[in-house]
Amino acid sequence: MKRISIKHQNDLILGIIGALKTCVLGKGVRESHEIKINRGHYDSQIEFTRKDGKYIQPIDFFMLGYFVGRDYQD
Repeated sequence: MKRISIKHQNDLILGIIGALKTCVLGKGVRESHEIKINRGHYDSQIEFTRKDGKYIQPIDFFMLGYFVGRDYQD
């Protein structure tokens, strides 16, 4: 898989954005991926594509999701 897309309510997307800015793993994902955000009124979509064209490492997003759920959700 070379692209991953997440469409969810805005509060979760904001949590992901927060983790991408402040978490060490999130900063690494930002360095290695192109990130596009399509904002909506109630829900938004965030899309990740590797900059080098290689396949996405699932463990990176599994751990990022863990940190978002643990530290960035109310």
